[in-house]
Amino acid sequence: MLPAEKFIKCGDLAEIMMSYCDVGDLQQLACASRRQSKDVRAYLKHRLCRVAGQYFDNAYELLDILRTCDAVISGSTALHLLLPETGTSWTPKDLDIYVPLATSRFLLKRLQYEGYTIHSELQTNVANYTYSHVHGVVVVCKGQRKIDVVISRTSTALSPIFQFHSTAVMNFVSADTIFCSYPKLTLRRLSLVNAGPLYCSPDRRAVLDAVRKYQTRGIQYIQCQDLHGVKNTCKVSTRTITDAAMMWFNVEGLPRASHSLENVFWQFGVLDLQWILGGMTCGLEGGFCRPRVEVIEEESALLSQGEFADSEGEQDTV
Repeated sequence: MLPAEKFIKCGDLAEIMMSYCDVGDLQQLACASRRQSKDVRAYLKHRLCRVAGQYFDNAYELLDILRTCDAVISGSTALHLLLPETGTSWTPKDLDIYVPLATSRFLLKRLQYEGYTIHSELQTNVANYTYSHVHGVVVVCKGQRKIDVVISRTSTALSPIFQFHSTAVMNFVSADTIFCSYPKLTLRRLSLVNAGPLYCSPDRRAVLDAVRKYQTRGIQYIQCQDLHGVKNTCKVSTRTITDAAMMWFNVEGLPRASHSLENVFWQFGVLDLQWILGGMTCGLEGGFCRPRVEVIEEESALLSQGEFADSEGEQDTV
């Protein structure tokens, strides 16, 4: 018999097992028992803190910045956190933080206080991230560390995310929650191309380059008609961040979900967000559905900002 010290501890074995799981598997595992939910919460927090530790000396500083600035992590870092830690061969090269315009100055000051300096500022028309909901992109650096701060022109940091080139990156991680808009595709490394950037972006080559980058990372792009058996995945169907097709949970509250209208309002200050990928209509020759992203505002919030709202919900529309 091997010496006792050579056996893997139960905690270590659990962490090894969880490293082979995507977040969908982890959410189901957390439902098994209180002990399992505790282990999953600790593992997800550990993964997020390791990401934060690559950019901040104190990992909790990033979480505090996200919470106080109503900001989220998106892009390749969020996708990487959704996929299994073991078996995902690529790693993100930088950190993408999305923030509303109202809190962007405060966030940049926080980053500068942490030793980051502004490297460049990009105007919307040359930013290759989206085609209309981005106010600007500020790149900050600290040695080899690089953070892209994407400033939303709407009242929420979320709206530019749903104008990404691919459904595989329509995800975000906040200080407390993890969100995936197309979990039945993304967690299987499948994706649809978003028609919006292709039709509306001034730089289609950059959009195609981004698609090719994710192909090299193992993402397989499929056609919409191949998914019509999967509910709420058609490119011309209206989606919302509170519908049944997405995955959104509070890490601390696992295994409970966190995607009610009340949760959205208290965390992001909006009632809801809706989007349509759009493009050529399935099964119809010549039919075209316009891509769209709408932020459903709360009227009293708009009035408190001195804006006039003539309906029950003001909308920012592409």
